[in-house]
Amino acid sequence: MADEAIIVENPQWTHDFTVNEAATIEQFTLCKLTDARTASASDGANVFAGIAMTEKKAGDGQVNLGLAHDSGIFVLKAAGGASITAGMAVLLSGPNLIKEASAGDLLTGAAFGKALEDIASGTSGEVRLGL
Repeated sequence: MADEAIIVENPQWTHDFTVNEAATIEQFTLCKLTDARTASASDGANVFAGIAMTEKKAGDGQVNLGLAHDSGIFVLKAAGGASITAGMAVLLSGPNLIKEASAGDLLTGAAFGKALEDIASGTSGEVRLGL
């Protein structure tokens, strides 16, 4: 996969999520919530589970993966056509992509972080996890 997050400031902690043993998830991949405390790589406008802090290889026997969920600063990429204003909340938009959250996204809990700078469409910028 491309456009994985780049860590700027370490998260205070990670949370273990269940993952498919047959899945490959690269380090710093944005992950979606697929079931109760279960995650996989994001592939669209999904509910955010966290950012993979280690690599998970298919067939490695591992079914748990530590995700940064609510702390840390990462460089994330805005989806094409999705400019983000500094200070605004963000949510998943595609595989390892984000977009600016709407008021409705805040109400549903889809937003997961706050842009620390303006991020032009298709470019990357710093985002703090947590709101």
